[in-house]
Amino acid sequence: MQKAYNHILLVVLLAALTSVTPLAIDTYLPSMPEIARFLHVGIEKIEMTISIFLLFFAVGQLIGGILSDRIGRRSTTLIGLSLFAAADFALFLTTTLEELYLFRGMQALAGGLAIVNAPAIVRDLFHGKEAAKIFSTIASITMIAPMVAPALGSLVISYFSWNYVFLFLGIYSTSVFLVLFFYLPETGSKTRSQIAEAYKRVLTHKEALGYILALSFSFSGMFIFIEKSSFIYMEYFHVSKQLFPFLFGANVLVMIALTRLNIKMVQTYEPKTILSAGMTIQLAAGTVLLLLSFSPNLPAVFFAMTIYVGILGIIFGNGIALALEFFKNDSGVANSVIGVTEFTIAGTIGFIASSIHTGTLIPIFAMMAATPLLALFSLRLLRP
Repeated sequence: MQKAYNHILLVVLLAALTSVTPLAIDTYLPSMPEIARFLHVGIEKIEMTISIFLLFFAVGQLIGGILSDRIGRRSTTLIGLSLFAAADFALFLTTTLEELYLFRGMQALAGGLAIVNAPAIVRDLFHGKEAAKIFSTIASITMIAPMVAPALGSLVISYFSWNYVFLFLGIYSTSVFLVLFFYLPETGSKTRSQIAEAYKRVLTHKEALGYILALSFSFSGMFIFIEKSSFIYMEYFHVSKQLFPFLFGANVLVMIALTRLNIKMVQTYEPKTILSAGMTIQLAAGTVLLLLSFSPNLPAVFFAMTIYVGILGIIFGNGIALALEFFKNDSGVANSVIGVTEFTIAGTIGFIASSIHTGTLIPIFAMMAATPLLALFSLRLLRP
């Protein structure tokens, strides 16, 4: 009974920790138009804060992975969370675009520092099928966060101004810090071993790199949507801030459903086959979105968008599994490379998407069609 309780407690703790990221990314999406008006800038300037978050989050993961092995998982997590909370409270007091950019970067760096430890803690304590079950359970709980985050943001700005969204995030991250401070044990062993060789093995493995790049480009397509979702639904189609969370959350529901479908599909089909099929479907949905951009209507765009984003429920699991398959002894480093590559490419592509803002859907959907094409190209280009 004690062991079962510890498992449950660990899942709750790590799910609360990993939920920090989707909450930080998605909670303030409904408030973007209001932030733009408050700071007297175009909405594309506010959308860039998502790219800033992704890029600095990638750097934070890289630093956090190294510190985790040097000073311990628990210490690194608590340092990251405390800095994350401090950045949230600074964002609450922000009055200029420059301050928003600065503290958003600090928030992301600290978040990456903390959250990169979650999979390492699971690997320290569990192995084999038991570890897979723990990972799946945490992921299932964490998927709830991006679904409810926009609704929470809409609720906050219905009663308060936009900056109170960051006050909410500060209170949440502080609460998680306090719970982890008292209940999260130190796991693993501190080491000063050289990791350069492990990174070299991962970065020079062509087939694995093909999967990592393909996964990152598909991932980037989703973040173009996340970054531009406020403009697409609230600015272009004039959807209310009350309806926006439901349209956004539908993507997560489809993703969860397809994640569960994928568990059954891998019993019959090879992961490589499923991955290629998933990316092909994403490309088809992106192409439909591009065609719709010349004469858009909300129902058609919504339907194609849910397919485009939801199919990642099939792509994610198979892509990560195939990439890690080559590195049984370097899975931690490989996982770090996947995370950093995903967020760096997504942040860069998202920055480009916001930079070419024209007030129409054409450049947005053109880039969303291009990312799965690049993903499929990566799968074939780097095969041995």
